Amino acid sequence: MSTAASTTEAAGTGHSTGARIVHVTRKQLLTLFGLAPLGVYVVLHLWTNLYALSGEAAFNAALERSRANSAFLFLEVFGLGLPLVIHTVVGFMEMRRGRPNNVRYGFLDNLRYLLQRVSALGLALFIGAHVWNARIQPAISGTGPGHETFAGMHEALSEPLTFTVYALGMLGVSYHLANGLQTAATRVGLVVSEAGRRRMTWVSGITMVLLLGMSGLAIAGFLMNNPGT
Repeated sequence: MSTAASTTEAAGTGHSTGARIVHVTRKQLLTLFGLAPLGVYVVLHLWTNLYALSGEAAFNAALERSRANSAFLFLEVFGLGLPLVIHTVVGFMEMRRGRPNNVRYGFLDNLRYLLQRVSALGLALFIGAHVWNARIQPAISGTGPGHETFAGMHEALSEPLTFTVYALGMLGVSYHLANGLQTAATRVGLVVSEAGRRRMTWVSGITMVLLLGMSGLAIAGFLMNNPGT
């Protein structure tokens, strides 16, 4: 799918008087569509997790507030679930067409390209497991509030295997979102020069550090504070 700015042609000449035609590709639209709802959700989700630093009561209260709106389920399905499915499907289609050349060319962009694809594969598994354990399973069990709790996160992260998987998942989320920010800026034409690309690399790096920092602080909060205290 592509859209274009209209171009007026001079009558009888066949020559275009428009300065340029602006094309917006389906990949560009889906990149922005995935970045806006999914990226915003990740930041808000990590922000809620930061309440773990204040203990069980603060975290559970923040979680309940985020789900208090009657439209939450609708937003969760159509504002998060559907964009996530679309983004995942299109991403896998793109991976099938892509051919990394890191063995022959060891440039930073090629490495980032490969890591973006590897992180996508890992995130597909991680997010699937996270949604099942934190949302679907609690909802169908019929016990508890129907979603993850501070006690559940504390217990899960206290297990070395779960801690390792969760930490790697947060690393993958942080990298995939931060690098995707630069990819989106390039695809939609916000960054066109080499100097602009270098600046966006710094923006991407700082974004990743901030996301990792939020993730690390939340994990520390879940582990340092005991349930019931």
